[in-house]
Amino acid sequence: MHIRKNYRNLSDVERDRLTSGLMHLKTTGVVDRFAAIHRAHASMGIHRSAHFLPWHREFILRFEQELQRHHPDITLPYWDSSVDQSPADPLWQQAFLGQFDGPWRLNRALGADILRTPGEVAGNLGRPRYQDFWPELEVDIHNPPHRWVGGVMASSGSPGDPVFFLHHAWIDLLWVQWQQAHPGAAFVG
Repeated sequence: MHIRKNYRNLSDVERDRLTSGLMHLKTTGVVDRFAAIHRAHASMGIHRSAHFLPWHREFILRFEQELQRHHPDITLPYWDSSVDQSPADPLWQQAFLGQFDGPWRLNRALGADILRTPGEVAGNLGRPRYQDFWPELEVDIHNPPHRWVGGVMASSGSPGDPVFFLHHAWIDLLWVQWQQAHPGAAFVG
């Protein structure tokens, strides 16, 4: 069983396996295909919709499965942007996601927005109804990291930047935590 974990907890082997898989998916056109799919669905309103969370859950799962075709032991890690808020964090180092910026023409501008705090995230997780939880999660917690990274990540083709998948793995984790805390809450679409 594959368990997603914080990128900081990846072993060197896991990190290298992930970056190798990302490179492979870029050279085979998979990354660009996922960016195009997201761009098309963004224009159809997948954002600002109650279906935002389930759609993105399936989307990152399918990308993770593509990575696993490259190597079966790859699992998407997550980036908790309420904790890791510095361009000097290990996530952005050349040994990890920093290596993609120039070659992939991502034009990142790290630090271009204000990221939410753990307290603000916890407040959102306390919302008892889905119709109160998801809009705040999307607008106040999900959107700022896209702008904070900037470049491709701030566009509708944001899956062209591999940090998209780490960011959405965290957003999905938050939804899982919310679901576990509110097992009887109805999905209101």
